[in-house]
Amino acid sequence: MTLEKKIYTKEYWTGNSRDGNLVDGDGYHYYKMDESGLITEAYEFYELDDGRKVVSSLPEMANVNWIKDLGFEDLEALEQVEVSEFENIRYLNLNPPH
Repeated sequence: MTLEKKIYTKEYWTGNSRDGNLVDGDGYHYYKMDESGLITEAYEFYELDDGRKVVSSLPEMANVNWIKDLGFEDLEALEQVEVSEFENIRYLNLNPPH
């Protein structure tokens, strides 16, 4: 059994946030996935006009494959990020600023 390397990515999104705090806004979806596109962890991130950063987890994206399930041909639409950037988003999700 070969363990696949984990990659960390983000994609830009526009529209309404899942929590309803942002309407017609923009932000990023962050993904931890393997090289085949299987997502194991996901978050939505956006910054409000007053500078507050808001992160929410996307548990419904776990075990979804970017290519097989979402219909993308490859991972080109995603921007690779450093593990530290992904970990910062995870931290903000667990410890929201007041």
